[in-house]
Amino acid sequence: MNRLYERTTKRRTASQLDATLRTEVTAHAEAHQLGDVLGAAVNLHETWSVRLRKPGLLSRLTGPADPDTEHRTVGEGKKRGVHVHSARLDGISLSESSELQRLARGNSTSAGRLSRLLPDDFGMSVTALWSGAPEAASFYIGVSDDSAGHALLDELHAAVTRAKSS
Repeated sequence: MNRLYERTTKRRTASQLDATLRTEVTAHAEAHQLGDVLGAAVNLHETWSVRLRKPGLLSRLTGPADPDTEHRTVGEGKKRGVHVHSARLDGISLSESSELQRLARGNSTSAGRLSRLLPDDFGMSVTALWSGAPEAASFYIGVSDDSAGHALLDELHAAVTRAKSS
């Protein structure tokens, strides 16, 4: 197995989140006039991701490697700090895999080689016009491949579907 992270996903209440995360989410909500997002949260999950090995030498030299050995998808890493993003549910597009994973499933010989290099992971790419961004961007949300991780992705998909149909 070629996994990069060990992931643990758990359902949370707002009060169970770290105080620093709650403060940053509240500040983001105030800056973007979103209201009391923690008080209104219906489906709140936290994924703890621990990197299993160092990134390759090329990634470390050129910079795209993850600088944190562990992070929470809620938005915090020891080196990168806390990042909070928001987007309208009706403006989100979901994809079951990353763009690289889609390319690797192609029929060409090079696609087959690419698929052997890609890490095994479970999650979803979320593309949206994120708060404060001039154009849409994608973020990959990795979750644990268990009932909690599957529930998070199912609930996200259902929320986006409901928002787009209303």
